[in-house]
Amino acid sequence: MLRELWTRSLATPDSAYVNLTLLIGRILIVLGLFPNGLRKIATFAQTAAGMGGTPQMIGDRPFPDQTPLIQFPVPGFFLSVSIAFDLVGALLVVIGWRARTAGFLLAGYVMIAMAIFHSDIRHAQDAMHLIRNLPFLAGLLVISGVGAGWWSVDGRWARAPRNAIAPS
Repeated sequence: MLRELWTRSLATPDSAYVNLTLLIGRILIVLGLFPNGLRKIATFAQTAAGMGGTPQMIGDRPFPDQTPLIQFPVPGFFLSVSIAFDLVGALLVVIGWRARTAGFLLAGYVMIAMAIFHSDIRHAQDAMHLIRNLPFLAGLLVISGVGAGWWSVDGRWARAPRNAIAPS
C-alpha cells in the first residue's frame, strides 16, 4: 500500500490544467538546476578549489564571496556528484521519470547545499542565495508530494496495461 501511494500520481488524465501546470512547473524548476550544473562543468577546477577551501577568483574579484561551512577532502569527487544531481536530477524531473523520488532527493541535495554553502546569512550574497533556493526547495517538495502528472514518463507507465512491463 505504501509503495502504491509513493508511485501513484495525484493528477488524472482528464485534468489538462493540472497536468499542464505540473509540466510547466517541472520545466521552471529545471531552469534553476540545469544551468548551475553546466556552470560547474565550465568552471570545474575553480569550483573544486573553492570546495576545498581555496577562494575562487574570476578576474580580480572573489566569486562567490563566501567560504563553505565545511571544506571537502576530495572536492573533485563531491563536485562531480553535485553536477550529477544538477543535470541528471533535473532531467529526471523534467521528463517525469521517477519524479517523486527525484524531487525528494533533489530537495535533500538543495537543503544540504544551502546549509554548507549559504549558511552565513550575515553576508548579503549568502542571504540572497539562501532566499533564492527556497522556491527550488518548495517546488521540488511539491513534485515529491504530488508526482509529475499524466504528461510524463511516470504518467505514461501508469496508463500502460497492467500486464505490460512496469518500472522496477
